[in-house]
Amino acid sequence: MKPFYCVLLFIFLTINAFAQVILFDTKWRFTMGDNPEYKNEYYNDRNWQQVVVPSSAKGREGLCWYRVHFNVPKHMTGKELVLFAGTIDAADETFVNGKLVGKSGKLPPKVETAWDVERQYSIPAGIVKENNTMAIRMYTAPAIGGIYKGRLALMTKETYEKEKKELALKKQSYFQLTTSNGLISAVYNKETNRVEAVYPHIFSDYDSAKFVEPFLYNVELKQSQQPVSVKYVANTHVIEVKYKNFTVNYFASFTTGEKIFYAVVKGVPSIVKNISFKYDEGKAQVQLNECTIIKNGIAEKYFLFGFTNGLHIDATVLEKERARLLQNNASLLTEEIQYLQLVFARCHIPANATADEKNLLQQSVSFLKMSQVAEQEIFPYSHGQVIASLRPGAWCIAWVRDGSFAIAAMAKLGMHEEAKKGLEFMLKAQPSGRFVHYIFRDGKDYGIGVDYQISATRYFGNGKEECDFNEDGPNIEIDDFGLFLFALDEYMKNSNDVEFYKRWEHVLATKVADAIVHNIDTNGLIRRDSGPWEHHLPGRQYTFTSGVCAEGLKRFALWQKKLGYNWQKYSDAAERLYNGIVQHTLYDNRLIKGNANDQLATDHYFYDAGTFELFANGLITNKKLFETHMQAYDSVLKVKDDIGYIRIFSNDTYENQEWPFADLRVAVAQKYFGNKTVSKALIDKVTKLSKANYNTIPEIYRLKDCYFRGAIPMVGYGAGAYVLALLDYYGK
Repeated sequence: MKPFYCVLLFIFLTINAFAQVILFDTKWRFTMGDNPEYKNEYYNDRNWQQVVVPSSAKGREGLCWYRVHFNVPKHMTGKELVLFAGTIDAADETFVNGKLVGKSGKLPPKVETAWDVERQYSIPAGIVKENNTMAIRMYTAPAIGGIYKGRLALMTKETYEKEKKELALKKQSYFQLTTSNGLISAVYNKETNRVEAVYPHIFSDYDSAKFVEPFLYNVELKQSQQPVSVKYVANTHVIEVKYKNFTVNYFASFTTGEKIFYAVVKGVPSIVKNISFKYDEGKAQVQLNECTIIKNGIAEKYFLFGFTNGLHIDATVLEKERARLLQNNASLLTEEIQYLQLVFARCHIPANATADEKNLLQQSVSFLKMSQVAEQEIFPYSHGQVIASLRPGAWCIAWVRDGSFAIAAMAKLGMHEEAKKGLEFMLKAQPSGRFVHYIFRDGKDYGIGVDYQISATRYFGNGKEECDFNEDGPNIEIDDFGLFLFALDEYMKNSNDVEFYKRWEHVLATKVADAIVHNIDTNGLIRRDSGPWEHHLPGRQYTFTSGVCAEGLKRFALWQKKLGYNWQKYSDAAERLYNGIVQHTLYDNRLIKGNANDQLATDHYFYDAGTFELFANGLITNKKLFETHMQAYDSVLKVKDDIGYIRIFSNDTYENQEWPFADLRVAVAQKYFGNKTVSKALIDKVTKLSKANYNTIPEIYRLKDCYFRGAIPMVGYGAGAYVLALLDYYGK
């Protein structure tokens, strides 16, 4: 595709004089085009379009320039400064007053992405004055694009070093809290003390042509107080921001099931009555209503934020809700907290777990609830889908792989209805089976080859199957079928819902299990696919894929046999896959390599954290092999001077980081083979780090300092994986 060119402008507004930190404003400007003059300090940029950041720049693929005019207080001039310019997909060159201060990745014609790297640049003394201009030249990629998340701030080097030490002691590196009711989602940022954005759906993409944009931005109080504390109330979805004389709670309501964002100010009536909010409208017509309920001398002032757009046309929703609140004369805030507490009550929470583990487990339950699309969503085929991460994480998409671990966790917890809805979403989703055939540039057909139901990668918000593309074609992931059967087995073991199984048996057999059997190659492994880490085509014969498919078929065959259905061919196929793994991926009789194609220990994907799953899911039960496997892998993938595991040993900043998901699956495997001390140490690490970061679990821990990176909060690979590890450890 021929590059486009654009320019964006942004402004610093908020200054904390005590900490010597300047926060970026969220209103930016841009224009299409490229010109070396754009880096100049006095270039006239007044006529460019205004946008809001951080946010995805989907639809603006190509080269862009970002410009900013900003002021700094005189006492900061003449000092070395540290700039945080967010996380940019994919590459940038950043200028201040015409001078290059930093760059990440490489711009066209030979693009090298740094899409997951938060930009942090040192600005030498003498560059920044009281009045300044910054320009960022960027290549924005199609997958996410733009400055899509991360910190946007400027500070002195002295402040940076002080902050770094303080955060290292606290282990805190994440400052955002998310609320959702399965219909809308909102993100509060402690650093900026505002709700950054409120989205009309919890998923990020309607379909291939349209993505979800916020209907509301920058919701903040019309006052300058800073919070005393910020937290989730009792491990629920309710965000509490406590000030000196009052408290603000933000939430989307499960109990009302409406697309309304609530900001509830609580305190004595004389103070509460004077409090109000300011905000910016997004891609909708924003509505605001309010009412106050006073009981026992305490006021709850409800600010109701709603919207109308082409899909949501009822303009009476807020007025109806205001009338309901006044008529009931009860605290919706209390009802919301009680709603999640009732969910906790039906969950299996180990009595002998520590207090910190119970807190993280409950918060994980809340994230699982928040991540599942509710029945009131306007797209009927979206109901029940579980997204991989909540906002502000970039993976607000229903991946089969992540969803399977989330559903398995729901089932094991006792959230049977939620697990059932997650399974039924995939069994009902349409259109599906879109990649029965796919001819790649090498002339080979990498399609599934037979009719199938479960997506070969993920789903759009409307329920349509999606296999995301790049220059190497789509991701086609056969492991999804095996992982779905794993989730199905967890649901059946914990619910014994025979009626559900019988209703779907024909689809399960002919469009899930048979799809696996069809794709077993002559060497007894699943043929080449994109694998667990989504490497597109032509792919490899990944051990993870064959391993989860073998275990999925094995479990499926047992249910088929138990309930009187055809089972032998699935049991035989599982055995073929197991034998293929032993024959083609067992290396030196001491470890399982990452795929059948790489032959040397120095090959890139030879050591692959995906192999841990074969021991965690119970496929491989040989204790000696597990011990020698871990010994070999510890020398390559184990984090130096710490516990925990990277994904792949490489120069890629995304692969070569610690993955909590890998840590938690190793914890399950270690417990299975009797190594409870090692298992508990891995669980304890996740628990401790999450406690310091609002009990969220990230996609990645940055090496050396364990700062939270990647998509946050993760659901299947975060909350779900933690639930499975903890319940397994305590014997559930």
